[in-house]
Amino acid sequence: MRKKQPIIWIKVFVLYLMTWFAVQSTALAAIEEDLIPTYKQQRISAAHSVVLTKYHYSKLPFDDNLSMRIYNTYLRSLDPQRVFFVKADIDAFNKHSQYFDDYLRRSNLMVPFQMYEQLIKRIDERTAFVENLLKTEEFDLASNKKIYIDRSELPYAKDQKELDNIWRERLQNELITLMVSDKDRTLEDAKERLLKRYKVRGERLAQNTKDDIFDLFMNVVARSFDPHSGYYSAKQMEDFNIGMSLSLQGIGTVLRQDEDAVKIMEIVPGGPADLTKQLNVADEIIGIAQGDNGEFMDIAGLRLDKVVDKIRGKKGTVVRLQILGNKGKGPEKIVRIVRDTVKLDKQAAKSEIKTVLSEKAVKPANVEVGTGNVEVLENDNGANENGANESGAYRIGVITLPTFYSDFEGNHQGKKDYRSTTRDVKNLLTKMQKEAPIDGLIIDLRGNGGGSLQEVIDLSSIFLKDPHKTIVQTRNFDGRIELQKSSNDKQLYDGPLLVMTDRLSASASEIFAGSMQDQGRAIIAGSTTFGKGTVQTMLNLEALLSKTEKPGQSKVTIATFYRASGETTQEKGVVPDIEFPSLYDPQEIGEAKEHYVLPWDRIKPASDYRPDVIENLAILKAKSRERFESNERNILFKKQADNLYEQWRTKKISLNLEARKKELRDKERVVLKRQNRLRELYGYKALTLEEFKNEDGTYSDLIEKTKVDVLLDEAVEILRDYIDLTK
Repeated sequence: MRKKQPIIWIKVFVLYLMTWFAVQSTALAAIEEDLIPTYKQQRISAAHSVVLTKYHYSKLPFDDNLSMRIYNTYLRSLDPQRVFFVKADIDAFNKHSQYFDDYLRRSNLMVPFQMYEQLIKRIDERTAFVENLLKTEEFDLASNKKIYIDRSELPYAKDQKELDNIWRERLQNELITLMVSDKDRTLEDAKERLLKRYKVRGERLAQNTKDDIFDLFMNVVARSFDPHSGYYSAKQMEDFNIGMSLSLQGIGTVLRQDEDAVKIMEIVPGGPADLTKQLNVADEIIGIAQGDNGEFMDIAGLRLDKVVDKIRGKKGTVVRLQILGNKGKGPEKIVRIVRDTVKLDKQAAKSEIKTVLSEKAVKPANVEVGTGNVEVLENDNGANENGANESGAYRIGVITLPTFYSDFEGNHQGKKDYRSTTRDVKNLLTKMQKEAPIDGLIIDLRGNGGGSLQEVIDLSSIFLKDPHKTIVQTRNFDGRIELQKSSNDKQLYDGPLLVMTDRLSASASEIFAGSMQDQGRAIIAGSTTFGKGTVQTMLNLEALLSKTEKPGQSKVTIATFYRASGETTQEKGVVPDIEFPSLYDPQEIGEAKEHYVLPWDRIKPASDYRPDVIENLAILKAKSRERFESNERNILFKKQADNLYEQWRTKKISLNLEARKKELRDKERVVLKRQNRLRELYGYKALTLEEFKNEDGTYSDLIEKTKVDVLLDEAVEILRDYIDLTK
């Protein structure tokens, strides 16, 4: 191992990207021919390493410490639950732990490929062990033992004997889970299903190529700098662009893979699949043919991403699907579909209008306070059923933003109708106020993982009176601080505003919420956000390599976000003004839970920062707290959140079949009773357990169609209180 040098080596190294110094490992077995990394992969790995070292915000030196990070991240990726490798494997791997920097300097990928090959070997051994055990083992289903749910922090097994015992318990847990989910399933039925499951897993694993191994390791190298850096192959970049533009060329179905079956999980309204009127949710796809004359390909056991690749294609081309209708039970049929551009509107902004009675208004006798006083009047596809503001009622607009999207390519090409978050929100706002002005507006960012920074800037602008206000500050990898200011865009809405957040609101969502909070422009209600306060950019590796090689792109963290106040959203997130019970445990979900995160810090406030707060915030907090203590609807939700927290923090589960059955029965009884009471409060009929759950244990479509949203209704009531206080 050589003495590490400063980043000067990078400039020299670029000149030698075509050189590969083969370093033969003596600690690991010889790698099979079909898993030897290609010359192209060696070149890409070198270029990727150069880009990360030169441009990453943290400026980590390529040294032994980074090598250890790469090594540990790779181990976690290969065997996250520590159920395949044994101590002897780890001892052999450890000899390489401080040399990954040297290997990458030399474009040498042999060791990570060998580690992967060792994983395949261990998986094959475990598969054979499972098959034998399921045929011969007499499982003690009355055992008093318990099993750890999460083994990620437990020691590796010291030898094969200890690993065998771990797997006996794992298999028993899987058998019990299958038997608990279906009361009529016998032990023999469960064993047969598990055998099939492991066979299919093996078939899918065998489909992994050296490209899959390479992509995995390149992402590991990037994530060793921070959790949000990565590597995108040319194919992955295509998927990324689809997500940002909310459109693709294909048939418009969302698929899922259940063991060896590929089923339709969702059909995009108005897409080519929907227009055939021959496909239904839960239908099973068993074969795919290209064009009108192509032969059908049996897709049993084929990886889901490969199935999707076969179905996707250019607009105007034909694909034929061999379908088992009636949720996979048959009969069989052939469906011909002409591919077209599919709009992914489910991820687009949506709106609805709710009405809520003022507390000053005289409530009708048939309205129960705190339960039926929030009513949906319209959504973005429908007209107002009851007209504009009635006496004593407020019209509250709700805009839900699942992501901050923008069709970059369409914008670049000058398309007039390209999709973006801000454009869609403007249209929805205009439409909402067409018949009558809204009295308040809610922007729902729950579950919004971020997206385009420019869209955050543009969206913020339409809610601010003064142009050129600092929305967010960024400190770049070179230390420069830049201010991102609102545009000259006309303020489109100046009324009462509330922004909803939860633990999954991240990145761009946090910028928007933080900006609205700093400006005193909106009430922030919900849970503390994720805490992702870093900026990533895509750097095309074609700058270092040939375009014909299609080397993909490095996703590199190049900056940190700071609010106008000078505080970063990194690690700590945005703390709401009014806190709601959370369905996510912050100890398990959030930036602080990730490895190698950048720390929280602060810089100077922006020069135009003038701290402002919402009027009467203390009163609004007190009223909301009172509702969570006295309103039955809110109390039921709080109990649900508490139960989920309990599940989050459960470390062990029983290996006793009857105990697990009783636990499930008790849990289902409590959940069903609680859900039915909520449904009653919202005017929905009660459900039986059969109506409540599907055969596979998932919640039924009926639950989804009659879904209640307690937190949204609480947000509406907070905004009602605010309007009452300010009128």
